[in-house]
Amino acid sequence: MNPEMFYTYLTKARRLLWDSLRSLSDEELSRATLPGDGPRCLKDLVFHVAIVEDAWFRQDMLKQTPVYDALGPEIRSADQYWHHEHQPLEELLSYWEAVESDTLQRWPELMSLADTETRIKTFDDRPETMSAEEVLWHVMQHEVRHTAQMVQMIRLLGHQPPSLDYAFLMAR
Repeated sequence: MNPEMFYTYLTKARRLLWDSLRSLSDEELSRATLPGDGPRCLKDLVFHVAIVEDAWFRQDMLKQTPVYDALGPEIRSADQYWHHEHQPLEELLSYWEAVESDTLQRWPELMSLADTETRIKTFDDRPETMSAEEVLWHVMQHEVRHTAQMVQMIRLLGHQPPSLDYAFLMAR
């Protein structure tokens, strides 16, 4: 599959998801529906999806400053990374939009890197690596997985979520 076409699909799916999220109350967006120390509410997942793309594409692949560094305070703890129930949704979506815009601007550079034999360190504290192309696909499938969680959470809150399947958005 063509990565550019798949990223186009993600941008279309995002618009539907973002519209759906904007229709929810702040209480619903902030409600902890997932147990554990990681993401608990819809806002947490919104931030997580955006920062994963930002960090992997800019910091790890391109060795550039992440978009977040210009927009937000330094993240100093797991709690600051995972929990965003007190942030306005529009602030979180603005960050995600800025990441998307920057990714689209740097897409040719990302594609060129994906065509090389460049290896990207997978974890700071472990020796494993992935190819740049694998990182590209990892980030995109990561978003699909977490947006599916968000769709399910919207449903659990009693709302009709958007249909984000590739076939619905990309069939010709």
